[in-house]
Amino acid sequence: MAKEDRSVVVDADEVNPAEIEHRCEEIFEGDQLSERYNYRVYHFVAGSRYFWARTYVEEISTIAVYGPFDGRASMNRLAGPIDDQVVSYLRRRFKNIQTLGPAVR
Repeated sequence: MAKEDRSVVVDADEVNPAEIEHRCEEIFEGDQLSERYNYRVYHFVAGSRYFWARTYVEEISTIAVYGPFDGRASMNRLAGPIDDQVVSYLRRRFKNIQTLGPAVR
């Protein structure tokens, strides 16, 4: 008798990034590569507030999140914490979450 498969796939994200960009910036001094920044930027819209987060490929388990802002184009800082739905999305994917304000727990 075959065992019944009871696995369930759960995608509990209440918010998803509006866009994910992969960027690679290289800085040269003359012909010599002096620095390389290889990173991903996540853009979130939660309600009327905008957040963005960046992770470097070399430190893929850590992400820094910024916001809230009133929009991506203006980047005017708003008062208030990082949106819980954004934090939940990031927690499922990254070991360490950093912010400019109080640490995310």
